[in-house]
Amino acid sequence: MSNVHFILQGKGGCGKSLAATLLAQYLRSSGRSLICADTDPVNATFTQYKSLDVAHVDIARNGTVVQSKFDQIMQVIMESDCDVVMDNGASTFLPLTKYLAENDIFQIFAEAGKRVFVHSVLTSGQAKTDTFNGFRELVSRIGGGAKIVVWENEFWGPIDYEGHPLQRTAVFRDAQKAGKIAGCVKIIDWSHNDAFAEAVQQMTQAHLTLDEVEASADFNFVVKNRLRKVVGGVFNELDQVAWQ
Repeated sequence: MSNVHFILQGKGGCGKSLAATLLAQYLRSSGRSLICADTDPVNATFTQYKSLDVAHVDIARNGTVVQSKFDQIMQVIMESDCDVVMDNGASTFLPLTKYLAENDIFQIFAEAGKRVFVHSVLTSGQAKTDTFNGFRELVSRIGGGAKIVVWENEFWGPIDYEGHPLQRTAVFRDAQKAGKIAGCVKIIDWSHNDAFAEAVQQMTQAHLTLDEVEASADFNFVVKNRLRKVVGGVFNELDQVAWQ
């Protein structure tokens, strides 16, 4: 059974592409055959990871997102036995979530034997409310057996809502009771350690996977070890997600 992964969040700059690249690397390390796609019409960051062979899907016409342009990539997904990771820009969030719900895509994929996971990235700081609202929107629209994987990106600090963790909010608990939550993945804030923060920045700015870092002479063994710890920490979190 193949899995389909949509990275969806209505706020730009929250770490969607980072989540997509880490997820793709995790799936590859697990031996999964993989198709990667990026529909962001403005900042197609995921496509810059050349070793992941990410296809850019043009879903805009004259600068406007056109829902029917999602048809082609959905057909590719339907006909493939590979897992799929599809990163989506902030401008495609509402059009794609509406498309998935109104065209019964979750149900159709489920009937075709595909498991669907929607990955929602939440942050603290200025984007906290916006990313939480994006998560709430996904909860209201998801169906057909699809499940949400919540990514807590702590780059701007620990994520809490009125002093409580996300898992204690009414939206999360209701979604969990309805069977819509597959799990949570935490991207730990390494800014307290400048050496780790610099290593992560060096890797992401060069758009390299961990395997490419390991093979590169531009990273010494200490930096490589730091990045193994960072990426390995996320992989350990992904191991806890209920993928079945």
